[in-house]
Amino acid sequence: MTTQGYQLSAEAIRQLKKLTREWFAYWKNELPTNLFPGVVRDQRRQAILEADLLAAVDTLTDPSTAPARLLDLTAGGDLELSDETVTVVNRFENISIDADTYIKIEFIDGEWQPYAADCGPQSESFSFGSASGGPSASAGTGGP
Repeated sequence: MTTQGYQLSAEAIRQLKKLTREWFAYWKNELPTNLFPGVVRDQRRQAILEADLLAAVDTLTDPSTAPARLLDLTAGGDLELSDETVTVVNRFENISIDADTYIKIEFIDGEWQPYAADCGPQSESFSFGSASGGPSASAGTGGP
């Protein structure tokens, strides 16, 4: 008995990988978590911004957005740009992040939001910690 097999090209495998990630990213936050045992609801990734991510006009109703290319970890432990682009949503009213900046993003409530950025020395600082002096980091130009 012979079975017919299929060979997938590298491009077909890349598209399948992308589609699977998108499907899980969409459905993880829409369906009960017990349907996907062991799957973490919130996801974190590393990326490079492709355009300036401006400060939000209003946190609740008017965030800004910019595209970012996701980074993948190679077998050798290095990072490389992937073919995947996501839209990053900035709800911070006092933080802007320049294009070509390395950022860390997390998937919250159906959107990719920044939680860390590697910004230059000319950037204004903000604090990730409490008002009493948590760790600080730079993030972009500091507002509109």
